[in-house]
Amino acid sequence: MLKGINFNEMNPSLVYEVLIANSELKEYFTGEEIQVFSDYLTCQKVEIDSPVMEEGEPADCLMYMLSGKARVLVEGIQIGEIEVGDFFGESMFSHEGARSATVQAVDSSVVAVFTLEDYAKFIRSASGFALKFRNYFNAIGSKRREQKQGLLFKDDRKYLALIAHNEMKSSLAEFVKQHSDVIGRFPLVATGTTGMMLYKETGLVLGRKVASGPLGGDQAIGTLVSTDNVCGIIFFRDPLSAHPHHADIEALGRLCDVYQIPFATNPGTAEAILTYLIKEGARNNIRNQVLEKYRNQQQKVLKGDA
Repeated sequence: MLKGINFNEMNPSLVYEVLIANSELKEYFTGEEIQVFSDYLTCQKVEIDSPVMEEGEPADCLMYMLSGKARVLVEGIQIGEIEVGDFFGESMFSHEGARSATVQAVDSSVVAVFTLEDYAKFIRSASGFALKFRNYFNAIGSKRREQKQGLLFKDDRKYLALIAHNEMKSSLAEFVKQHSDVIGRFPLVATGTTGMMLYKETGLVLGRKVASGPLGGDQAIGTLVSTDNVCGIIFFRDPLSAHPHHADIEALGRLCDVYQIPFATNPGTAEAILTYLIKEGARNNIRNQVLEKYRNQQQKVLKGDA
């Protein structure tokens, strides 16, 4: 085990040595894969008793304890410890939009940080390695969440989905700023990068996050629509550019028609949706007779009556 790490001496080569010596990565990844991953890590020093992560803030980064020690707190109660060699913050790779616990340094510590922006660069340059690491940390995070919450948790929240193509993200941020008092009343779902942008611009934190559109984010929002977890969608689309995931965008719009979910694509219709949602609240939509007819037909098929 490497000890006596000096923050001023930290560099990718030394971080790689620490990962090889202290972490479990070597059991699942090759030396080359760990080396590439370590190049994306940034070292930060944390003073004693300072927060490393805070409950409720955006789940926007993964961290690794290079030196020192920290405690894990939920509502002020300690539920665990983090020591040298431990990764934490795996919720960055999950659907969770915000941290569910606070991590506070017990000693003066050094952590390696891997952000959503780092992951975006990683997946552009070495997508195979990046997805392998994502799956690994996602599996660890899932196991920890199951241990903490059990397997019977069901998300009954109805989210307001906020989506924007790259050229429209600034317009979405401006719209959310102007209507933050209303939008802040709803649990929000968006991609991790959009969520981080909105947090910086408005202070609003996501209740849930999904992958970017080209990586399946629109499909993930569609899944939430089909499970009755969406009350409305604000999707500022770029109408003047081609998009590789155009089929997913069309499918999302079709699902909104199927389940009769309000779907806005510009500031004017977005304002109308917010007014409707505040006025109508949780009122059930008018029944979709086409959907009911389809479900009845499917039931007949299952019973062998078709």
